[in-house]
Amino acid sequence: MAHHLLSIQYTLAMDRMALKRFPKRYVFLLVTLSSTCFYLSWCSFWLGGLLFVAIVPILGIFKLLTIEPKQKYFCLFSVVCTLFLWNTLTIWWIYKATFPAFLFTACYNTFCLALPCFFYYCIRKWAGLYIAYLGLVTSWLTLEYAHLSWEYWELTFPWLNLGNGFAALPQWIQWYEYTGILGGSLWVLIVNILLYHLLFEKANFMLFNGWCWGILLPIAISLTIYYRYKEKGSNVEVVAVQPNFDNYTEKDCDAPCFVPYPRQIDRLLTLSKQQLTPATSLVVWPESAINHWLDEVKVGDYLLMQPIFQFLETYTALNLVTGISSYCVYGPAQATKTARQISRGVYVDCFNSVFHLKNRAKIDIYHKQKRLPGGEYIPYFHLLPLPLSAWLKQKFLDIGNINPCFGKGNETKVFKIDEHINVAPIICYELLYGAFVGRSAQKGANLFAVATNDGWWGNTPIYHDFFQYTRLLAIAHRRSVVRAASTGISGLISQRGAVIAATNRLAVAAIRGVVYANNQLTFYSLHGDYIGRIAAWTCFILCCMVWMVRYKTNR
Repeated sequence: MAHHLLSIQYTLAMDRMALKRFPKRYVFLLVTLSSTCFYLSWCSFWLGGLLFVAIVPILGIFKLLTIEPKQKYFCLFSVVCTLFLWNTLTIWWIYKATFPAFLFTACYNTFCLALPCFFYYCIRKWAGLYIAYLGLVTSWLTLEYAHLSWEYWELTFPWLNLGNGFAALPQWIQWYEYTGILGGSLWVLIVNILLYHLLFEKANFMLFNGWCWGILLPIAISLTIYYRYKEKGSNVEVVAVQPNFDNYTEKDCDAPCFVPYPRQIDRLLTLSKQQLTPATSLVVWPESAINHWLDEVKVGDYLLMQPIFQFLETYTALNLVTGISSYCVYGPAQATKTARQISRGVYVDCFNSVFHLKNRAKIDIYHKQKRLPGGEYIPYFHLLPLPLSAWLKQKFLDIGNINPCFGKGNETKVFKIDEHINVAPIICYELLYGAFVGRSAQKGANLFAVATNDGWWGNTPIYHDFFQYTRLLAIAHRRSVVRAASTGISGLISQRGAVIAATNRLAVAAIRGVVYANNQLTFYSLHGDYIGRIAAWTCFILCCMVWMVRYKTNR
């Protein structure tokens, strides 16, 4: 026993000596290493594996706290700085729309990500290292699950969920059809914990072997699935159109070089006709392709829409799925929470919509459900008192000409193209919510159409990252994806996440290709983010158990 105590004292003494040998600049090195690994790995084909080491320096900082508790606030601040740098380096492009939005998003998401890190620190101090590992994994997955699925959490931001980081490596993550992106997050967390334990806690060959297999085995399984996978379902010839109108200078009627709406539609029609063949079944136009506000009840009466209906009458076998800015007018009894009053007894809801047009009589409408916080709605806006809500809305208009009062759709939609093809419309930000999109697959959707507009962010990494994220949907649900973006990148993606065809950014282009309409549901399509639900309940039970133990100890 005495020998054991001497051994512990010797270890602590050596740790303190190490801390003196590596003062605060050692912590700065860990901060730089972690944030750089996160940044370089994100949606990278060549450096995606850095995610397997990105969290290790953060855990190393918490290790220093066990050695020198006097450095508590410095170390905790260093963890926050690490998370803030990761956010800043990865989502800096938001400032292209408005700098206050970038600053708020970076700070808010840093706060969210700090919660599981500090939870790990507290559990480690109260219940020991191994329980703390469980606390870190379950709390981090609970946070990501909340971003993805909690209906009443309106400040959702799943962009930096760990599983998204492998979007450019579909060969590694074919098993997402069973787990969704939370399976990737779980993978990253476990491998990082194994490496940290190997480097900082207890090094042995068995642990090293487990760490290697923890990386290589899932990749080997995924590669086998990737190269053996055969496309399922009936083949469909589709066209995706990229008109390339600049959001700031050409697209809106207030823009300095505004392109009139009839000319915008003419370009869309011309590009579509260039790629059509007698076998083409579906044409997809991007989000807000028709940017003129249309009353949904009178769509067929607008002069602006007549060339489109004439086009569809000429090509009778063709179906058009297009983004449209639309609105609905209500009486007081029908008014929704997002509707605003424009006169006595008259309310209006504005929607970011996708329409399925076959002819004048065949018009299906989908309203975007997963709206962009701050850009398309103010979180909890309906709960604010009228003076505060009016002031806040004006502030949004002042900082970025943003009118965050878009209405919210009620349910997912499936557009029936013919007896074999059912298309799920997905608008921009919605493609981040895998389980939400899976509800469309459950309703019979066998093909995904993504309508998006990434032109707000300029020449920044978002257009590349967002295109890669689309591949995650294809893998998770084994559905081919037709992606039409206003300024790029547009493309066709196979059921295994491979890019069939893609445009260049800022190109005026349309692409044609053959995809497959698959009716088989994946395990993830059926069960959604079950990993998140398990993690949330485990985290809750763990909190209760630790609280009970501490309560009994302190009595």
